[in-house]
Amino acid sequence: MGRKANWMLVDGRVRKIKPEFTLEYMQGKYPDKTIQSINSPPSIACMEEWISNCVAEALDGCRVEPDGICQHDFPSWLLALGYI
Repeated sequence: MGRKANWMLVDGRVRKIKPEFTLEYMQGKYPDKTIQSINSPPSIACMEEWISNCVAEALDGCRVEPDGICQHDFPSWLLALGYI
């Protein structure tokens, strides 16, 4: 089985990065961009449940409103992926 892709937040946008590109590599290649490693996105079913419950998860795991941003300045997954 192939290696899993890395998920990163690049200048505020969620990006799927090839497995061979580490966070350190990306930060070195693009020093003018803000790049952070994040978890894999949740499933569509999970995000649908968040909308019905009026609560969502931010990219760092904090609980926020579906269109919210947490105290650490991370948007909800719904917001980051452009569903809201």
